[in-house]
Amino acid sequence: MLNPQLRGLGHEIDQSLPYASSLCGACFDVCPVRIPIPDLLVHLRKEVADHKRGKPKLEPTAMAVAGWVLADHKHFELAERAAGLAARVLPNTTHLGPLPWPASAWTRARDLPMPPRESFREWWRKNRGEEQR
Repeated sequence: MLNPQLRGLGHEIDQSLPYASSLCGACFDVCPVRIPIPDLLVHLRKEVADHKRGKPKLEPTAMAVAGWVLADHKHFELAERAAGLAARVLPNTTHLGPLPWPASAWTRARDLPMPPRESFREWWRKNRGEEQR
C-alpha cells in the first residue's frame, strides 16, 4: 500500500501491490488506528487502471502549467494579462460557478474567485510608476 504512494506507479511491481489483498476488511478490523486500508487499496487499484489506460490526469497537467507560469516572470505576466482579459469577458460576478469537466469535480466543492480585471502590476504602473523614476 505504501510503495505505490511513495514511488508512483511507474514500475510493474508497484502496479501489482494494490492487488495483493482480497479486500476482505480484516486489515481494517485489526488496525489499532483505524486506517481505512481497503478503501486506500481500492483507490490505488483505480489509479493503476487509469495509469494503464494512459488517461491524462488534471492535477499533473495543472502542476506542469503552474510550473511553466511560475518559472519565468514573462510567463507570469502573460498569465496575469490572460486572467484580466477573462475577467472582462466573463459575467460580472464575485465567483465563477462550477467549471466544465475536467475541473468540475474540483469546482463543485470550492469557490473559485473571479480573476481581477486589473493585475497588481498594471495597477502599480498606473498609480506608482512615476515614483520609480
